[in-house]
Amino acid sequence: MGIVSFRIADETGYTQRRHVPRLRTGQPLRASEVTTFLGGGNAIRMAVVDDIGTWPESFFYAHEETDVAWRALDAGWRIEYRPELVLQHHRTSPTRHAVYFRMVARNRVWLARRHLPAALIPIYLATWTVITVVRRPPLAGLRAWGNGFIEGCTTSCGNRRPMRWSTVWRMARLGRPPLI
Repeated sequence: MGIVSFRIADETGYTQRRHVPRLRTGQPLRASEVTTFLGGGNAIRMAVVDDIGTWPESFFYAHEETDVAWRALDAGWRIEYRPELVLQHHRTSPTRHAVYFRMVARNRVWLARRHLPAALIPIYLATWTVITVVRRPPLAGLRAWGNGFIEGCTTSCGNRRPMRWSTVWRMARLGRPPLI
């Protein structure tokens, strides 16, 4: 066990969908092994940090915990979502941050470029492009997202260390292949 993700609940005990680090979010009180964790509520063994390094500073906001998670998984560590460990936080929307759409897009591109096998990069980015459009962000948000996507493609993502195909398969077995 390398990382434990807490459940984040608002003052009424409600857990927002985005705070359950797996695709099947309908049961936020079900513990499970996962492929990412919540950046705002977690515990990480120091041995994991010693093994894989720290958070990617250049990301600043959005997906930096997924970068850490993917490196940890590739190094053989396990990540668990433990809903009995509750962090209380008032209900918010990530779009409250002016940079949300840009940083989400840029960092998702960087994440793919840094960690995915080359064959998966276009599939992952196409999947998330479709998901973004289907979610129907405001026009200004979509414009910022497009700018962030271009920025992610044209700027340095840092060191490229693609995960092993065995890690891709492990993530798929856990219910979240690195395509979504």
